[in-house]
Amino acid sequence: MKKIAQSLAIAATLTATGITSAGTWQPTEFQKRLVPEKLPMVEADYSGTVNADPQFIADRLAILNHVAAYSYLIDEGRWDQWFALFSDDVVFETTTPCFGTIIAKGKEAFKGIVDLRYRGPGSEKNTTMRRHTQGNFHVAKQTKDTAEVRTYMLISSAPLEGGFKVLTSGTYNATLKKRNGKWTITRWYIEVDAPLKASAIPEGAASKDIQFIPDDRPECKKK
Repeated sequence: MKKIAQSLAIAATLTATGITSAGTWQPTEFQKRLVPEKLPMVEADYSGTVNADPQFIADRLAILNHVAAYSYLIDEGRWDQWFALFSDDVVFETTTPCFGTIIAKGKEAFKGIVDLRYRGPGSEKNTTMRRHTQGNFHVAKQTKDTAEVRTYMLISSAPLEGGFKVLTSGTYNATLKKRNGKWTITRWYIEVDAPLKASAIPEGAASKDIQFIPDDRPECKKK
C-alpha cells in the first residue's frame, strides 16, 4: 500500500508540473525491482538516423556543451554561472535510496535545495575536491527547440590529505528548450544509485514549491 501511495504522490506531482509519462522511459522488469521508485526518465532512442542540416548539428553541439558545463561549474564553485544553466521555471528532481525523492519547482525552490544539500554551513571552508564525472552522453530526442539528454554520473572526492573515494553513481536526465536562441535546462532529474548522507529539507518547504517523498522502508532505518 505504501508503494502505491508513493506512486500516486509522484504521479500527482508530475501532472501538476506538466510532466507526464508520454515519451518517457518505461521500466524493465529489472528496473521495477529497484527501490525507491524512480521518476520518469528519457525514453531511449536507438535510431541511427543522420541529420546533415547544419543548424541541427550546431544545436547538437550546443546541447552537449551545455549539459557538460554542469560538472565543471559545480565542481569549481562557480555558482552564479552554474545556476544560469537552468531556466527560471526549472523542475529539479532527485531520487536517492534510503533518503527519498525531492521535487523542486522553479529556480528559487531549486536554490533552496542546493543551499542545503550542496552549499551547507561550513562549505566555504571545504578543501575537498569533488568531481561530477559524466559519460555515455545520449541525446534521445532533439527538435528545433527541445532536447532530451541522458548521461551517466559518477561522483568522487579527493581530499587534500590524500586518498580517493567514489561517493556514488547514477544518471542525469535533462530536458532542454531553446529560448531566445539559446539552450537552457528546464528539467534536471538525478537518479542516484546508492545511499548518500541524508540532508535537511528547507523549513516550510511545501510553501516553497518543494515536495519531499521519503524512502522510509524498514531496511533503510537499519543503515
